[in-house]
Amino acid sequence: MATDANPSSRGGRKSSQVDEAQLAKLARRSPYVLRLTRHKDMPPPVLTIKERIAPEDRDDTEGMTNPRAKTVERGNLYGDSVRACLPVLKRILEEVKDEQGIPLGLETYMNIKGLQQTDLNFPLDETAGARLALFFRLQSKVKDVDRIELIGRRVAMFSREEAVYWLANVTTADPALRSWATSGLRILLCGDAGDKRAPRILEKVRARG
Repeated sequence: MATDANPSSRGGRKSSQVDEAQLAKLARRSPYVLRLTRHKDMPPPVLTIKERIAPEDRDDTEGMTNPRAKTVERGNLYGDSVRACLPVLKRILEEVKDEQGIPLGLETYMNIKGLQQTDLNFPLDETAGARLALFFRLQSKVKDVDRIELIGRRVAMFSREEAVYWLANVTTADPALRSWATSGLRILLCGDAGDKRAPRILEKVRARG
């Protein structure tokens, strides 16, 4: 049965409420974690995305007797780029639910007041995590905020399979393949730097909602 987006009586909790203790508990075992933090080299607000790699998926466990899961940082979004991409972030985060299918309400932090907080870990499922990790990775060397937003909006439309596939390509161990995948997908999503067509495409994408 589909979960109603309106406040639910299940467990006495409304879907729009955010229980930070519950978020912290879920983040300890979720496949991805979005961290709201501070960084001395980045203007606030700062969002960092991390992926949890299961022991069986690690490629660095040779010689280990009892390997554990590890977290790997996949990228950051900060400053004006965060503020410009709030609609994108809200769209991705509002789909994240708990084990009972109740929305976690992570999107309620994506505003000026919410982003003033720090040291918060948000649990993400594979779909939201892969989309954000891919988005953060692709925009890392882009200076134009409109192009950054365009990347985010288009990545937000990716299916789980598309996001996972492309994330694997832009994080592969081979530096040449990683570079080709990153630059190629970036151009596909937002064109080259200085491309005067980007604002027009952004407006079209925004109009789709």
